[in-house]
Amino acid sequence: MTRPISFLPLALCSLLLIAAAPISAADAASAAKSLSVFDLYMHSMPVGGLLTILSFICFSLAFTWTFTMKLEDLVPPHLPEEINGILSQGVTDEAVEQALQVAQSSPTMLGNVLAGALAKKDFGYEAMVEAAEEVGLAEHTKYTNKVSWLGLFSSSATLLGLLGTVSGIIGSFLKMAANPGGVDPNMLAMNIGEALVCTFMGLFIAIVGLYFFFFLRNRVNQAALDTAVYTKEILNYFRPQQ
Repeated sequence: MTRPISFLPLALCSLLLIAAAPISAADAASAAKSLSVFDLYMHSMPVGGLLTILSFICFSLAFTWTFTMKLEDLVPPHLPEEINGILSQGVTDEAVEQALQVAQSSPTMLGNVLAGALAKKDFGYEAMVEAAEEVGLAEHTKYTNKVSWLGLFSSSATLLGLLGTVSGIIGSFLKMAANPGGVDPNMLAMNIGEALVCTFMGLFIAIVGLYFFFFLRNRVNQAALDTAVYTKEILNYFRPQQ
């Protein structure tokens, strides 16, 4: 399976490279060396480098899970239809065994839950319901924990951006302390630019990462809900007659 390309960090790097031109003619005339966004990015190291690496990891995982954790992949619509077709002919041992094989052949959230429930057929309806709940909780937790990494990376990006901001401000104050008679604003531009670049990168990664996190988390929750509905429908074949 080919991994989706992380377009956002590439676009960010392209933006930084394009912005490497001088900021303005007025700045070039007033400063000994004109600054560019790329210069400020390079001066933000190592925090800027960590944020760049974090952006590649975060966006790569986000795009990968967006395309590999589709709702129809977690809850295949053909699976309950096929098992319903088998059990509707009669809940015999042969039919249950065939339905179990169909469920086990689909290593998805729904397939694992149905397989866990059907495997407890000999222990009665209550045992099947309990097994379905336990496996369903385990499947939901597995996918939720996977998506939670995006929340961690988004929070980390915000804190790393803040770290770079504080580092740039500290550098500005050190220069001011070293020149009590007055500091040329151009001397502070590099440190202030470092702070702003780190803030921008941290917020950019955090905002995009959080959107993906909530989007994928809602998809997992919907898959868990659909799984519970389909499983209850299948287990109705085994409900004791009153």
